[in-house]
Amino acid sequence: MKELSGRKLAAEIKESLIKEVENLKSETGAAPHLIVLQYGEDAASKAYASRIEKNCEAIGIEFEYQQLINQPEKFKALLKKANKDNKITSIMVQQPLPAELKDSLEMINPQKDVEGITSASLGKLFVGLETLNPATAEACMEILDYYDIPIKGQRAVVVGRSNIVGKPVSILLQQKHATVTMCHSRTRDLEWELKNADIVVAAVGRAEMIKGEMLDEDSVVIDVGTNFIDGKLLGDVDFASAAEIVKALTPVPGGVGTVTNQVLMRNIVKSFKNLHNIK
Repeated sequence: MKELSGRKLAAEIKESLIKEVENLKSETGAAPHLIVLQYGEDAASKAYASRIEKNCEAIGIEFEYQQLINQPEKFKALLKKANKDNKITSIMVQQPLPAELKDSLEMINPQKDVEGITSASLGKLFVGLETLNPATAEACMEILDYYDIPIKGQRAVVVGRSNIVGKPVSILLQQKHATVTMCHSRTRDLEWELKNADIVVAAVGRAEMIKGEMLDEDSVVIDVGTNFIDGKLLGDVDFASAAEIVKALTPVPGGVGTVTNQVLMRNIVKSFKNLHNIK
């Protein structure tokens, strides 16, 4: 079994971005600027924002963080202000959000939507136009490309149908001419689908749900799962049993998540270039 580590790929993307940001600063006198908006006191969201801040600092991206509690109208006002502020080139709105703020995701200026979560961004992805793709979905494709995994004509099975991973990665795979089946909690015979897949993308959000015996020996498995169980990070695939069966597999940690972090940074740089009309 070949382990598809994301660490070297992530390091290469990071090194390239550091040079690119230096050049952009010299050309424009400005730097990419990300604002992260959080509503409420979710500890995991705050920890994630801290990791993003460290990644931004390492590359030379300016970082700003705003947290509001029990002030929904002020939160929306802050988002509108960020949309209009020319200095801010990228916006992230942390989830989960309360019901009264669910529509705030749609308020994000699509040009600053570095997570690719607005309907405008997803719509462009759907029809094949240039846009900022959801970073995790893009990271899956980056890993397949980096390890020269053939996609054209292959049968890909995506387990999970979220707007930030399952749906966008299925579109990206189709654009590379894979035949894609999307599976989910109501799929009748998941094991049959997995056994007949050349490529499996596991993005269901359930720790070690997919066991080795459910997979085929010729499959390449991309594990998107990030499940914290008793302080340990586990994927959606049972790594130990799958490693004995499949041809290639991403580890957790050190796989998709590692690459996702740097693809997000690349989206931040892309949004800056788009807003400054830099090719």
